[in-house]
Amino acid sequence: MKRNILATVGFCLTLCLFVGLSAQGKEPPKKASISFRVSEAVWSDDARFNQMLELFDRHPGATDEITFFTQTTHAPIADEELERRCEILKERIAEVHKHGLRSGINVLCTLGHHPEDMSRVIGPEYPRAQTIDGVVAQATLCVNNDIFRDRIRRIYGAVARTGADYVWIDDDVRTGHWLESAGNSGSLCFCDNCMELLSEKFGKPTTREELREKLGDPMTLAVIRQFTSDSFDKMFALIEEVVRNVDPKIALGFMTGERYDEGYDFARWAKTLEGPDGDKEVYWRPGGGFYDQYWMMGLFDKSQQIGRQVSLLPPEVTTVQSEIENFPYQPLKKSATITTLEAVSHIAAGCTGAAFNVLTMNQEPLDEYERFMTTVAKRRPFMDLAVRNLGRAPNVGVLPLWNKNDGNYTNRTPVQALTAGIAETGIPVAYDYTQDADVLLLSRNYLDHLRPEDAKELFKKGVYLDNDALGLANDPGTYALNDLTGMEYGGMITVDGIEKFTSHPLNGRFGERTRDLRQSFWRDPIIALHLTRPGVEILSSCVDYGGETQADAIVGIFENPLGGRVCVNGYYPWSNFYNYPKQSQMRAIMRWLSKDRLPGYVESFGQIYLWLRKADENGRFAGIAINANYDGEENVAIRLKTDKDAITVYNYDCEKSVVKASDADEAGYKRFVIPEIKAWEPALIVVE
Repeated sequence: MKRNILATVGFCLTLCLFVGLSAQGKEPPKKASISFRVSEAVWSDDARFNQMLELFDRHPGATDEITFFTQTTHAPIADEELERRCEILKERIAEVHKHGLRSGINVLCTLGHHPEDMSRVIGPEYPRAQTIDGVVAQATLCVNNDIFRDRIRRIYGAVARTGADYVWIDDDVRTGHWLESAGNSGSLCFCDNCMELLSEKFGKPTTREELREKLGDPMTLAVIRQFTSDSFDKMFALIEEVVRNVDPKIALGFMTGERYDEGYDFARWAKTLEGPDGDKEVYWRPGGGFYDQYWMMGLFDKSQQIGRQVSLLPPEVTTVQSEIENFPYQPLKKSATITTLEAVSHIAAGCTGAAFNVLTMNQEPLDEYERFMTTVAKRRPFMDLAVRNLGRAPNVGVLPLWNKNDGNYTNRTPVQALTAGIAETGIPVAYDYTQDADVLLLSRNYLDHLRPEDAKELFKKGVYLDNDALGLANDPGTYALNDLTGMEYGGMITVDGIEKFTSHPLNGRFGERTRDLRQSFWRDPIIALHLTRPGVEILSSCVDYGGETQADAIVGIFENPLGGRVCVNGYYPWSNFYNYPKQSQMRAIMRWLSKDRLPGYVESFGQIYLWLRKADENGRFAGIAINANYDGEENVAIRLKTDKDAITVYNYDCEKSVVKASDADEAGYKRFVIPEIKAWEPALIVVE
């Protein structure tokens, strides 16, 4: 039976440029919001604290805010100890205010992350979370009991009385670390108390053993996920009440990440943190893992994760500081240049600022961070300029299909795999999963959760998919969409397969070129395509090392009876687009799938990421291009769908140039050539 737990695929754009901001009394941001998060090792010592203030005084503009962690270890500490620290932080915050900066507190452990410094962990009277196997997570508290709620009143009341301008709830309010804490399977709380509450949700007594057997059932997972979201929302409501009863002006912030288990109820939680009148300020800090510069594509993978998180926030949340974390804070693990570029990349993906967590957590002087502060201060004007032009407008482009409700313990949405390689080709990516995008990147995992009528609806658009998704789409027992795909599985090639481009117009001047990804090293099979409907056109065939044809078709396109367009790729469909013929083909495919509605793309050969934001009613829009290569690129050609004859380009030093269109094609795409984008630097593009 087809799983019907997901809502019908909606194709309505939910975020427009600045829509809803004025109604909420919020203005679009005029500059980036920059914060530095400071460890207990720095603020607890007078000498290091004063050295930190001197460091920021020498670099005005490097930050707007200084945020103090309540602790450096990741298990909850005693309430009395946290209250003692708040008395010190009250003095620290007052001193920061004298230096003209805002200041607040980051509560690191509300529930607790994972076991650390366990000899000083909070007492056993506080109920711990448990896995579905009954294993107790010694460093993580259960959220659903009166003892925990009393603790919230006590510690958040103490934090609010420090004079803080804002209070952050850290990302321990999630389920991922509970698994690590317990060292066993299952990552939501299934203690006896929570099981009673869950039984009420299910409408009958339920045991952990029964639930364990049903974890593959989407309906069961949906109930568990909703229960967890409700539990967190009640906690947020209590925190909001406690903090705002002390000082209604305190902003509340929450840090998030990819949220498969407990769901992505960000909009709901943000509304709760706004307070019952919906008029209080809320901060957001989307994050993910990128702790060093050894694998640079991890930076952009994190940006894609952050883009998805930001897309779920209501537009009135205008302070969105990306998490920039260099854990465990050794200065040579990630350079100042890369750390600041990371902040820019996350702004391109949707943020309006950054929260730098880079300073030492050890008892050492801060002179090692002088260069870092110099770099942040130098690049701050570009961040301000970018935020002023991008605001909270949604990213537009091809949409890797995902759904915030599509995830479970064993089968997580492979949306990152769909996103990474495509974004590297200079094709802009959209993130809002309800967006009315013209091109959809489709995985079997996503398709597997749809109702038949919703799956059919997808194929009215432009759809790019691989063999796994194709097989499910064609399966007669599920969707039977053969008339809409035009192709089916035609066999597997396991050795010596080389992609050979045909002389099709979409391949342009690269017809007869080849792409060899060496199956003897990377053993992914090549899928031959069998053409089942007239009108299918072949973009690539497969040959072996002797030039003998192994398959007539491995990449094909088809315009179906509903007017949708389909591309099926059977040769490394999501990765290794690093030669010019394949980059050019992929860009042409995405433009063809969109029926020439793709907002733009990079035309030059290079590893350049491009983010574009939705245009306003006057056709004004902006975007950021980042050269993700160790070589500088000259004469970077970008095609934009616009009626404007010139664009404004700002380099990383905020130097402004006007670039005129060098040509325009019959579909309205104009070619703009940016003279240079240096290695690992961005360019801000403004069309107005």
